Amino acid sequence: MEYLKTNYKNDKFTGPRKYEKTDNSDGTISLNDVTNYEEVGDIYSAADINTANAAVNGFYNEYNAQVNKMTGVITFPLPVANWNSTAPYIQTVVMPTMKATDIPVPGIVYPSSMTESLKAQIDKSVNMITEMETLNGSIKVTCQFRKPVTDMTISLKGV
Repeated sequence: MEYLKTNYKNDKFTGPRKYEKTDNSDGTISLNDVTNYEEVGDIYSAADINTANAAVNGFYNEYNAQVNKMTGVITFPLPVANWNSTAPYIQTVVMPTMKATDIPVPGIVYPSSMTESLKAQIDKSVNMITEMETLNGSIKVTCQFRKPVTDMTISLKGV
C-alpha cells in the first residue's frame, strides 16, 4: 500500500476570483480563470480518490481477517502422562497454524461425561499452569511449581 498524500495546498489569491468570458464560434461561451494567485493549490483528482479508497479497502480487509482470526477456536489435550518428571513441568504441543505473534485467549474444555470430582481435578490442574507461550508451529505450556493431577483439554480463541 502506498502512503496517501498529506500535503495538499489550497489556492491563495489576492482579491476576488476573476473569470474572462470568451464567445466561441459555435455559439457557446468559455470561462477562463484570470484570478491573481499568490499560490496555485492542488487538485484532488480521481486518482487521489482511488488511492484513498484502495487504502481504506486494504484496512477493511485486514480488519476482517483479524476479526475472523479472533473468532476461530482450536483445542488441544494436555495428558497428565506427557509432563516431564521435575519442575518446571512443561509440554510443547505441535500446532501448525500457531505463530509466535499470536495472543490467544485460553479456556477450559470439560468432558461431556464429567463428574463433580473430575471437574475439581481439572480445575486444580488448570490452576497449576503458570505460562502459555506461543511459538511458530507450537505452544509451550508450563507449570512452574506443581505437576497437574489429571488430563485436561485447553481451548484457544483467536488463532
